[in-house]
Amino acid sequence: MEQRLKDITAVVNHKGGVAKTSTVLSIAGGLLRRDKSLRVLLIDLDSQCNLSTQCGWNAVERKGQPTVFDSLCKDGCGKGIPVYKCDNGYYYSPASDDSRSVERDLHVQDIIPQGVLYDRFAYPVDDHTGEGLKDVISTFDYILIDCPPELNDTTSNAIVAASRVLIPTMLNPLSYMGLSKILKKQTTLDLKFRKLLMGENYEQQEVVIVPTMAGSNTNVEKLYTEEIQNSYADFLSKVSIRKDIKIQESQGVFKDIFRYAPYSHAAIDYEMLIKELY
Repeated sequence: MEQRLKDITAVVNHKGGVAKTSTVLSIAGGLLRRDKSLRVLLIDLDSQCNLSTQCGWNAVERKGQPTVFDSLCKDGCGKGIPVYKCDNGYYYSPASDDSRSVERDLHVQDIIPQGVLYDRFAYPVDDHTGEGLKDVISTFDYILIDCPPELNDTTSNAIVAASRVLIPTMLNPLSYMGLSKILKKQTTLDLKFRKLLMGENYEQQEVVIVPTMAGSNTNVEKLYTEEIQNSYADFLSKVSIRKDIKIQESQGVFKDIFRYAPYSHAAIDYEMLIKELY
């Protein structure tokens, strides 16, 4: 099996509204802006389906077509994840609003519940692009996983399957206090389950914390910038993503920030983040 895949990044935070989906879309758009020949796969594990919608997925029009949740359920055993392609050039595996059955089914398969997505990566994808796609390892260069705003078993599957955990966080007290819980969960999943599944191929998982919606220069932001620097210096990105209305505007017209406003503050910041990570 040819190893084309270079990196799998799970974008994780159990708080909502911290720019997880925006970060996934922006990194994907920035990677393709750098090299249009890249194959970038986005996986939506959030039952809100915001990433899927941004990729052009319409649950009503697509009723009956498989989602990544179908793949994770027990009937998906021995099959790969479904993959579609959007007009922006990246590939995606959409979510659905049926997250309860997924959480249940993760526990009734002949594999550890936290390793089901990792298992599905070994099989040929369910190709809905007409391009004759094979398995994810030999087909895609990069995978980005958008996780739900909770540390449930679905999020655990993303972490276990990933080589990197990227944690977008706002610079405020509640976001700061939540970081220790995420990092504790990540460490347990990495050392207990990733190590078990990967065997001799195991490498310690990279963790990156990236401040988002920054730049207000309030006393609270300054305080928690310092707190994060003091507590999590080993994980903290050199880049902060500034708050930028262009992100919301771009999502309103279903474009990533690089296609909509490539010289905006957010695009400049995400370009710097991509250079740091990739």
